[in-house]
Amino acid sequence: MSWTRTLAHGLAEHLAAEGIGIYRRAGNYLESEVGIVIGTVPAAPARVLVLSLYPLFDDVDQADSVLGLQVRTRSDGPDPREVFDRLDDVFDLLHGATHLDLGGVFVHLVMRTSSVPMSRDQSGRYEHADTYQLTAHRPGAHRS
Repeated sequence: MSWTRTLAHGLAEHLAAEGIGIYRRAGNYLESEVGIVIGTVPAAPARVLVLSLYPLFDDVDQADSVLGLQVRTRSDGPDPREVFDRLDDVFDLLHGATHLDLGGVFVHLVMRTSSVPMSRDQSGRYEHADTYQLTAHRPGAHRS
């Protein structure tokens, strides 16, 4: 499994362990659950937390990488309050966290950098996205 995939699964498992949602690698969720998924916003379940990782900066000499993490969430209707609750739970867990072992990937620091309302989807469900910056240890052939 790749480093980024390992980190994505580790993040999803970390959020699920704290009760923020349910994470299943196969992605099968009941409509009553808050599903944690990676990368793509699914049609179901209605209530979802989507994790999307992307690289920002990789140091040439040191084995540190900085990644962006978008945490996008959706409610089961037009009311944003449920989404705010879920994003606050994620913020409380991640913002300022240090020395995390996420599935074998070591994250030195996590901090939220932005929070953006995304209006409503085609079904009228409210969406909002927070963006985090993760500084992580990523050794490689040319970095130790």
